[in-house]
Amino acid sequence: MIIQIDEYGKPDEIHIEMARELKRTSSQREKDTAEIASRTKENEKIVSILHDKYGMQYVSKNDILRYRLYEELRENGYKTLYSDKYIPENELFSKNIDIEHIIPQALLFDDSFSNKTLEYRDINIEKGRRTAKDYVLGKFGEEGYEQYKTRVIDLYLRNVISEAKRNK
Repeated sequence: MIIQIDEYGKPDEIHIEMARELKRTSSQREKDTAEIASRTKENEKIVSILHDKYGMQYVSKNDILRYRLYEELRENGYKTLYSDKYIPENELFSKNIDIEHIIPQALLFDDSFSNKTLEYRDINIEKGRRTAKDYVLGKFGEEGYEQYKTRVIDLYLRNVISEAKRNK
């Protein structure tokens, strides 16, 4: 499609529909749109919380992600999934806490929310390029791995984490 700027002026917005979107029914696309609107509203609420509670002037996407991942750990007592160590609220935005890929990006190329969690930096460094399962088994043994699985399954059954995150 050729847009004639001289005739119509510069566009205010360009909407591109991907082929995968065109295959979806209108009700599926409406559901997607509603989910995007809901996530946008939730992110705006988080920005407000980070301004008011943490005194942040500028809030990045990374800050929002970190807060969402922290709230996801609420049902686990704000303890990390691998090491089961408590993250105090005042440490959340410190350099001691990393956003960690459950399955390393080098192995899966997945940067989605379902492939992320929070973990202490030293644990994240120690984990390296191993999957969460491989790390927990190697570090904490079979019993530690069973405890890890129990934490993850419990969060899934309480609808705290998605099926995709549980599977990873």
